[in-house]
Amino acid sequence: MKSTEIIRKFIGSNYVLDRVAREVFERFPLRLRYRLYYGKTFLYWSAFLRESEYWDKEKLEAFQIEQLKALLEHAAQNVPYYKKLFVDYGFKPERLQCLDDIKTLPYLTKEMVRDKGSDFVAKNIPKEDLIKTTTGGSTGIPLVIYKTRESRERSQAFLLNLLSRVGYSPKKKAAFFQWRDINMGNRKNMDFSRYGNKLVLAAANINNNEWMHKYYGMIMRFKPEFISGYVTIILALAFFIKEHGLSPFNYMKAAFAYAETLYPWQRRIIEEAFGTRVFTSYGMYEGVIFGGECEHSNQYHIYPQYGITEFVDIDGGNKEIAGSGFGNYAMPLIRYRTMDIGVKGAEKCDKCNSNYPLIETIGGRIKEFLVNKDGRIFYTAMAGIDTDIFKNVKQFQFYQDEPGIACLKIVKRSTYSDSDTLLIEKEINKRFNTPESGIEIKIVFVDNIERSPSGKILMTDQRLDIKDFIKL
Repeated sequence: MKSTEIIRKFIGSNYVLDRVAREVFERFPLRLRYRLYYGKTFLYWSAFLRESEYWDKEKLEAFQIEQLKALLEHAAQNVPYYKKLFVDYGFKPERLQCLDDIKTLPYLTKEMVRDKGSDFVAKNIPKEDLIKTTTGGSTGIPLVIYKTRESRERSQAFLLNLLSRVGYSPKKKAAFFQWRDINMGNRKNMDFSRYGNKLVLAAANINNNEWMHKYYGMIMRFKPEFISGYVTIILALAFFIKEHGLSPFNYMKAAFAYAETLYPWQRRIIEEAFGTRVFTSYGMYEGVIFGGECEHSNQYHIYPQYGITEFVDIDGGNKEIAGSGFGNYAMPLIRYRTMDIGVKGAEKCDKCNSNYPLIETIGGRIKEFLVNKDGRIFYTAMAGIDTDIFKNVKQFQFYQDEPGIACLKIVKRSTYSDSDTLLIEKEINKRFNTPESGIEIKIVFVDNIERSPSGKILMTDQRLDIKDFIKL
C-alpha cells in the first residue's frame, strides 16, 4: 500500500486516530508533506512556477503555444466534441503557429457544456481515473466537470504559489471557514476542529451570534497569521466585529476571501475590522483561468502557465472573460466563456515586475445584470457606490423577474435606521431610477438572504434569461 493511501486510511477512520494522524502529518517537513499528500505532479508544477515566474514575455508565449498545441492534438484524437468541431472548421492542431490561430474556432458556452457534457470527456482516460466535480451554479447553470488526480494536483500547485506571494505556506498558522460539513473520523457535522497549525470553523454558523462570539474568541486565542473563507463569510465576520466593538486581528498578515466577487466597499469593511490586507483569487471549477491579486496592488495577475485568457465584447462596452485551460486533459474546455465581467489591464505588472497579464477588476457575473423596460441590460456592480451607505446593512441582493422592475432586498444590522434607508434610496435613485437606465428599484427588507447550494450569496437573483437581452 502506498504511503499516501496509508495516511488517508488513518485520516477519517476514527476521531482519535484521525486527530493523531493529522497532528503527526502537520509535523512532517513541508516537502515530504507535499510528496505524501499532493504527489509528484504538484511538486513538478510548484518547482516550475518558481522557475518561470520572471520569464520574459517571449518565453512565456512560446510555452503557451507548446501547451496549447499539445492540448488541441489530444482533443482532436480523444474528445468527441472537438473531433467533430475541428473537422467542421477545417482546423488542424498540428499547424498551430501562434495563439491567435485558435480564434478561427467558436467560443464555448456553459449551456453547450451542460447539454453535451459527455462529448467533452476524453475517451482515452479510464473511467476509474475520472474525478467528478459539480460547479455551484452561481451563474444559474450548474455543470458536471471531470478531472484527474494530476489536474487537481496541478491546480493546487498554482493556488499555493499564489498564496505564497503574501507569505503563506502550510506551515503557517491559519484559520479556515469551511462551508461543507467538518468531519473527523466518526464525528460528523462538527462546528469546529483544531489540529496542528489549523483551525477549521463551520461557515454554516456565521449567522449565529453565540457561535460567532465563540469563533472570535477561538481566533484571538489561536492567533493565526492567515484566515480564509468565502467573501460573504469573511464579510459577515467583519460586520460582527464592528457591530460588537471588538478588537481587530492585528497579528494577521492577510485574509483570503475567495469564490465570490470582492467589491471595494466590502474590502474596506473587512480591512477595517480585521486590521489586515484582504487578498483574493480568481478561478473556477472548469479550470480554464487562474490568477489572484498582486501583493503590491489590487490588480489580478493571471497565470499564463495555466491557460490563455481572452476578452469578449458584449453589450454596453462590457467585456466577458473567456479562457482555454492547459491542465485538464480529462475534459478540455477551449475558448470557454466564463460569464464573468472583467477589465483588461497591462501585459506586465510594474509593481512586482512579472510578465503576467493583468485584469484591473473582476466586476462580477453576467447573471448580475438587470434588464430595463426597453430590454437593454444594466450592470448592477456596486463598485462605484459609496461604501458608507452600507455600513448598517448586513446583506443585500437584487431580485428581478420582470424587465424594468427590480427589488433590492436588504437585511438590516441592529444599528440600521431610517436615515440609512434615505441614503440608500438616494444612491439607488441616482444610479438606477433614471430615464437613462429605465429600471425602477424597490427596497424590500428581509430577515435573511438564502445562500446557493455551494454556500455563496449571489449579488443578483436574476430570474429572467439574460441571454435573450445581450447583444453580442
